[in-house]
Amino acid sequence: MKKILALVLAMCMVFALCACGSKAAPVEEAAPAVEEAAPVEEAAPVEEAVVEVAQAVDGELAGKTIALSSQHLGNQFNQGVLAGVTEQAKKYGFKLVTANAQSDTAQQVADLENFVQMGVDAIIIGGGEGAAFENVMKTMDEKGIPCITVDMASAYADANITSDNFNGGEQACLAIKNMIGAKGNILILTTPGWTSLEIRDTMLESVVAFSPEMKIVDTISIGTEDAVNNYNKEVKAYLQGNPDIQWIFTDWGLAAVGAAQAVRELGMQNDIVISTVDADQVVLEEMKLDDSPLKVCVGQYPDKLGSGAVDLAASALKGETLPTEAYAPIILMTKENPNSWFSAPAIMTVDEAWDVLYPDA
Repeated sequence: MKKILALVLAMCMVFALCACGSKAAPVEEAAPAVEEAAPVEEAAPVEEAVVEVAQAVDGELAGKTIALSSQHLGNQFNQGVLAGVTEQAKKYGFKLVTANAQSDTAQQVADLENFVQMGVDAIIIGGGEGAAFENVMKTMDEKGIPCITVDMASAYADANITSDNFNGGEQACLAIKNMIGAKGNILILTTPGWTSLEIRDTMLESVVAFSPEMKIVDTISIGTEDAVNNYNKEVKAYLQGNPDIQWIFTDWGLAAVGAAQAVRELGMQNDIVISTVDADQVVLEEMKLDDSPLKVCVGQYPDKLGSGAVDLAASALKGETLPTEAYAPIILMTKENPNSWFSAPAIMTVDEAWDVLYPDA
């Protein structure tokens, strides 16, 4: 018999209602670092990999097994997704198995294949290079295993839950556009294969499209492993040969930290501004420095994404109709006053809108 997975999370009874509508913890208090899981192929059969749950809020689902595949746990965003999944799984009485691919896409594919072989009831994919999972997601679909993705759209997912990357990317770009007067050369920092990052990059293109004095001049694209150090080296080398850059657009947080360090080390912090999405603690710590070139950040609630993914999995297991895509809220952070140009979207029913727009009718 295979070894019991050392870091599979034991489930306990929690008498509470579904946490979808509860208030998320502030971004700066994101989930603490979690220990990396052992390779999932060492897991025992499902019934031995977790502790049985005696009761749950939803008796119909208690005892069912869901699985979470994390692309990596090297930042607080992914740690927060794991924390949200873990807590919400307890409330349903789910058994939970997890795997951490440690930024290795081939390993993440193997983790997902192993979940299928284990016979889990539903699978959550916590980000990653979506195209690489197409075959195994087809298999899930054929076997009737609900698949919920986080920040990763796919035709084979039952639903994708993500932050509003369209609005987040737009607002981060608009903030910088206003800050630099719609003039300047732009360097993009990205990581390949992530749908959410591609959306943010697309919004950059849209925001600058009608500003003839703004130009995207180059893109640096590297992986997630040791991101701060690697982006630091790449940005420093680039700027030494191409100093005429006014804005570095980074579509995720750790890339921004590495870029900010590079800009400061080169003494260019008064010439270049940086924007990003993802509010890891290390990102906000950098942004709070008086001489930081990181001026704008759009923050997310990763724990809400994790808990929401579990809610979607639960709905799928009940046979309910799911949204193709669901959004979690975002936060705009800037050292300047955003109230002159930023307005969060208002969400209302028709009746509510009627009362607001036509109070005298």
